[in-house]
Amino acid sequence: MHKKILTGAVISLSLLSFANAKISSLNEAIDKAGKQRMLSQKMMKDYSMIGMNMKFNDPSKQLTESVALFDTSLNELSAFIKDKESSKALADVNTLWAKIKPQLTATPDKTKALELSKMIDKLLTATNKATNAIVKSSKVSSGEIINISGRQRMLSQRLGNLYMLKVWSVGVDDTKLQSTIKEFASAQKKLEEFPKNTDDIKSGLSDVKKDFAFFEVLGASKSKKYIPSLIARSSNKITKKMNTVTKLYVEIK
Repeated sequence: MHKKILTGAVISLSLLSFANAKISSLNEAIDKAGKQRMLSQKMMKDYSMIGMNMKFNDPSKQLTESVALFDTSLNELSAFIKDKESSKALADVNTLWAKIKPQLTATPDKTKALELSKMIDKLLTATNKATNAIVKSSKVSSGEIINISGRQRMLSQRLGNLYMLKVWSVGVDDTKLQSTIKEFASAQKKLEEFPKNTDDIKSGLSDVKKDFAFFEVLGASKSKKYIPSLIARSSNKITKKMNTVTKLYVEIK
């Protein structure tokens, strides 16, 4: 039991530790903007877990930390980014976030979960647009691969988010889960084929591939027997590993 609690704490720290330093380069900005996409999905996942009274990995604490982290990251990005297109995209994120934050921090309500999930999807679109704008402004060749790698963190949390909404029976279309599984597999193939992959990156991608196999099996299954705690653990493991891989891509010159 103590080992499981410790493992959950380690994963939590690894997911939330990336905003402790100010941004000093465009590659770091791409990395941090990409993590905002991930946070959008993680917050909705934890909201649903709280609503279902799940205790695994303390979703209430996770949600509180993620909301604070989203705030901090958005402020840091807004202070660092200077080009007009990226700044406008970040301003749009800020506008949406101001509407969503009060709902995320209120007591979870199943009757409002579907509408909130739609707003979160809009936030995901806005954060993705901001990330892509920052990538466009970057002259570094590794910018695009950082973006793809960073998006995998989001997709791993989106898998967890959509699964929790399915378990909670709030009316989310199951095809979204199937589509996300396919998106993750396609992007993972692109990462594996990147010619500048180091041995550490190859090793990390190999580990992620093993963990993701679980979701592929899940996607093909028609079973109504749900395993939310295991899904939460697996999505966090993949996010943690892809966070490490993305940092390695940031270091590529």
